[in-house]
Amino acid sequence: MIKLVCCDIDNTLLHKNDPASGKGFPGVLDNTGILPMIATGRPVTDVLRLFPGAGKSTVIAAYDGALVLFNGAVISDRPVDVNIVRAFADGFPEKLKAGCDVIYYGATDCFTVGNGLRAEKQLAADDTMRGHLKKVASVAEIREPVYKISVFSENPSDYEYLAADWAPYLNCVFRNGKWCEFVSAGTDKGFALGVVMEKFGVTRTEAMAFGDGVNDFGMLKAVDFSFAIEGSAADREDIAEFVTSDVIRTIRNIALGLK
Repeated sequence: MIKLVCCDIDNTLLHKNDPASGKGFPGVLDNTGILPMIATGRPVTDVLRLFPGAGKSTVIAAYDGALVLFNGAVISDRPVDVNIVRAFADGFPEKLKAGCDVIYYGATDCFTVGNGLRAEKQLAADDTMRGHLKKVASVAEIREPVYKISVFSENPSDYEYLAADWAPYLNCVFRNGKWCEFVSAGTDKGFALGVVMEKFGVTRTEAMAFGDGVNDFGMLKAVDFSFAIEGSAADREDIAEFVTSDVIRTIRNIALGLK
């Protein structure tokens, strides 16, 4: 019997070919006794904006598992150590500083230091942190815990250096040709899913997970009923046990059918 269903958002619930495809989650699990969980790289504010019903009776693992909430209460809280945040801000080689923008994500607001135009443009394109972007003169002005650090660079090879150099302190959970993202070392969606499963007494044979990207690999490996989105990185790398092109239909057919 399935007791928990965990879903990524981008290109999983909100598939690029059908942005409304996953809007039925978590409502599809209402009154079933199955716990819904959303695991995403996005902040909590974005989850609640995209899925207004997720604030109640849904686990939200935001920032790739760095902050996990249930009914507004914190289950797990793994911000980046403040000394690492400051060292990261001060530690760029001079060759990177001119070409890099950095965003520091807090629980409710995100912060850019200096110009930040490239970062602002990407946030606007993704419709992320709408109305929650603040500019500061230095990271010392950030008064809330930092859960994720995003770096935007004109030179993608910079990300190779950053990921390797900061690996003892930060986990690079996402990287492409435009930006890369870091959370605290040891943190990812798989870690968050494990915390939630332990708290609610759910075994890997009683959980389903859906994802598409590299940052979903950990959570897909944490359960027996793991589903990669067809054609995604998780599908190509053969990470999951199963493949699907329709998350909601799969939940209805399998999770609710097995219940």
